Amino acid sequence: MQATTQFSKWTCCLTVLALPTLGSAQAPPGYYDSVDTNNPTILRQTLHQVIDDHLRFPYTSSATDTWDILEDAQTNPSAPGEIIDVYRNESYTKVTGGNTDYNREHPWPKSYGFPDDSSSNYPYSDCHVLFLCNDSYNSSRGNKPFGGCDASCTEKITVPNNGQGGGSGAYPGNSNWANSGSWETWIGKRGDVARALLYMDVRYEGGIHGNTGHSEPDLILTDNLSLVSASNTGNNESVAYMGLLSVLLQWHLDDPVDTFERDGHEVVFSYQGNRNPFIDHPEWVECLFLGNCTTASDPIPYCFGDGTGGFCTCGNTGTAGRGCANSAVNNGCLLAYSGSTSLSADDFGLVAQDSIGNAPGLFFEGTTQVAGGQGLSFGDGLRCAGGSVTRLEIVISGLLGDAATSQSVTAGRGINAGETRYYQWWYRDSAPFPCGTPFNLSNALQVSWTP
Repeated sequence: MQATTQFSKWTCCLTVLALPTLGSAQAPPGYYDSVDTNNPTILRQTLHQVIDDHLRFPYTSSATDTWDILEDAQTNPSAPGEIIDVYRNESYTKVTGGNTDYNREHPWPKSYGFPDDSSSNYPYSDCHVLFLCNDSYNSSRGNKPFGGCDASCTEKITVPNNGQGGGSGAYPGNSNWANSGSWETWIGKRGDVARALLYMDVRYEGGIHGNTGHSEPDLILTDNLSLVSASNTGNNESVAYMGLLSVLLQWHLDDPVDTFERDGHEVVFSYQGNRNPFIDHPEWVECLFLGNCTTASDPIPYCFGDGTGGFCTCGNTGTAGRGCANSAVNNGCLLAYSGSTSLSADDFGLVAQDSIGNAPGLFFEGTTQVAGGQGLSFGDGLRCAGGSVTRLEIVISGLLGDAATSQSVTAGRGINAGETRYYQWWYRDSAPFPCGTPFNLSNALQVSWTP
């Protein structure tokens, strides 16, 4: 459904949608087809079956080992011969193997359940939950659980690299903070750390590896520090705990998936053959760990200009569930839908209401949410759908500002069951108010496609 009519006339304005990309890597078609998101128990069971039984690489070896994988995964995008470490945000020359600058951090400390390195110990060398880290910062973190801190804690600064990090002296800033009992990861990497531990909680459910027959621990996230402390036995345990779960869940929201994390994830997948589902599907965290599950067949509206999302450019707040106010209606534009999310039905359409009458607009699709679903100011509205952007159809709205796609959104586009996409309506608003920019946007829809 790529639009061809009138495209050249508006391309100067519409191509900007693809510029602030958040990355485009995705799971292979069919990877998550067997996952059932109807309730937390079923989601955990079906997700574990998908990501279980990965290929193990040795922690240290003359052959391919975790050093090789992690140096590939944490490549500095501005200097391919260097890595970016997780806590200090420092760039170091790749040296492969032990060195005095950086080492390997287990965010789930190995002392909590799996301290003995051996060919049968899968979590010890799982690269989805290993990070290259400044030596000193790794020592400072030690095996402290993750938790919140305050200005009385010890500051461990970051350095500026690739538009992140730097600054010091004011809590929380861009720094890590620690006391005797907890470690607070800086804002630019706390989501990465959180999603790594959330992965551990689902990947390691006890039982045995399906291919090798080796026993695996049951690793559980909790807020109970007594359980966490009791797991630090110095021995491989059948059940072990780490935390704090509530803090990690908040960090997952504070620091959404970005291109660096996504690119590193693809590297680890290329070696191990399994994925971290919370990088591909951040929305599953709420279902699995908080019990807030929405049937996959129900599109989820998000990113509203009513004050609950990002900041509308000039305070032009809309009403609940809509985009930011435009020059025609203070309510803002509503993006709705028709049909179902069943790929076999092939009848799903997008419907915009209350944009600007007799004006051009664009229905578009993204592979990620922008700013964790809150959106960022863009024109007179909020940009909510990002990542790899596909322009679906350019439409001239009706007299009252209503518009709809002319055919199924999925027609001939190769979308697979289990994949999630994000949709929005961009529209021309050439009036000098509310904010004076020439365009606005609706709210957004999250759609998880079903068979």
